[in-house]
Amino acid sequence: MKVLVLGASGVCGSVAVRHLCLSKGVDEVIAADLELGRVERLAKRLVPEKIRTVRLDVRDTDALAEAMKEADVVANATPYVFNLPVMEAALRARRDLTDLGGMFYTTREQLKMGPSFEEAGLTALIGCGLAPGLADILAVKGSEHMDEVEAIHIYYGEVNYTPVLYKWSFRALLDELTLRPVIYRDGEFVDVPPLSGKELFDFPEPVGTRLCVYSVYSGIATLPNTVGKGVRLIEAKYGFSDTEKLEAVFEALRTLGLLSEKPIKVGDVEVRPRDVLLACAPPAEPGIEDAVSLVVIVEGRKDGDEVEARYTLVQEFHRTWKVSALAYLTGIVLSIATQMLGSGAVEAKGVVSLEGAVKPDEFLKALKLEGVRVEEEVRVRRKL
Repeated sequence: MKVLVLGASGVCGSVAVRHLCLSKGVDEVIAADLELGRVERLAKRLVPEKIRTVRLDVRDTDALAEAMKEADVVANATPYVFNLPVMEAALRARRDLTDLGGMFYTTREQLKMGPSFEEAGLTALIGCGLAPGLADILAVKGSEHMDEVEAIHIYYGEVNYTPVLYKWSFRALLDELTLRPVIYRDGEFVDVPPLSGKELFDFPEPVGTRLCVYSVYSGIATLPNTVGKGVRLIEAKYGFSDTEKLEAVFEALRTLGLLSEKPIKVGDVEVRPRDVLLACAPPAEPGIEDAVSLVVIVEGRKDGDEVEARYTLVQEFHRTWKVSALAYLTGIVLSIATQMLGSGAVEAKGVVSLEGAVKPDEFLKALKLEGVRVEEEVRVRRKL
């Protein structure tokens, strides 16, 4: 199997590249990135006979489609704003692909491309990270214990030991904290204010109690269909290492006008402040020492009894690979999903979310082999 990884030098893409290089079912990894120097430095630390580096700008659709033709399957680890053009290129190249999710709004646009992919006999497997991705697989897993699903609550929490403002794409974080999050309630998508839904949630140690807020979560767009069973409420909340500090920083940026998309003149040049901010922000680094936790709670009924299924994951900084827990979990999930797709283990055609295309137990078994263990607790309350 030949795999093309886009955004190969990024926080999560670099982990996916490393895992793919170590996987027996992968013959060659084509590591593509706009920053060739970064990806070449990465390649020197890996299996030289299995990796090939190329400079590639995903905004060049012609070059992107040609690069895709050299691989059997494509893993898109670029920022989510490129998901739609990457999918267009995949259609032109007639290649299956995976990605890390598009937040809620882009995910809904991606789903509209389903008929085109299905007609071409192709699969775009979207949302193949930690959250979205693994979190949604656990939601489906929990629903298997129930006849009816009342609610799904997804919580992500983190603690950073290395002082840092962000651990993934700054653009994604910027949108996470400024776009309106969406929850699913009683058959409708309901948007709520940014940084709303504040809740102190107790994660397992060492993450501990975190202030969580609503997330612009792409799984909200897919879980109503993949879970079904009359689910009435789906919500996702993120608890950052210091949510209040992030809120203060972004409020300061807003006050200074740096989040504005309205063009302004600086000398003879017209620019948008938000574009300048994005251009100035350095890329995130993968080696942030941290710990993260994912908790997924599914509530419903089975044979009239109340059932609650709770899934808990805790991951700390990966000392062997020297990458953050967030980068490790996200990159590993992307690699496993890509290999499943490339090997034919995913039968669905069209645009499908990870949780809608794989069997939870099979995916969790693959994760366990990589040292990722999820705890399951199922409680049943019945009247005697």
